[in-house]
Amino acid sequence: MEQEYTPLDSPAEHGFGDGRQKAALQAYRREEFSHLTPEQVIYKVMSLGVQGCRKGDRTQAVRAVNALILALDFKYRDVAMGLFRLYDYTKKCIYARRYAEALEILEGLRASWAEAFHLREAA
Repeated sequence: MEQEYTPLDSPAEHGFGDGRQKAALQAYRREEFSHLTPEQVIYKVMSLGVQGCRKGDRTQAVRAVNALILALDFKYRDVAMGLFRLYDYTKKCIYARRYAEALEILEGLRASWAEAFHLREAA
């Protein structure tokens, strides 16, 4: 059955669930991310979204965008709301299988993020 876009959908709807494989993967990712700065973590999540769009993997792309939404700090309301709207639009593109459009957005954000925090730009 075709999955339709709904704003702020739950992680469970996108394959975040229980299970030994997922627990092992989460433990690996925690270890992989534990030495990164918060800026590097966001960059890595953006890269996962880019990768998902390039592969046409809706689940991976949406998971990445959901993680970016969860990372928003609403103490800085204007910036956070602007990014939230952009992330929400990106999810709409992904659900509509407009991966090229979502990819352009995520690549642009990732490049800006890398420049702002002096991170190495991934290919």
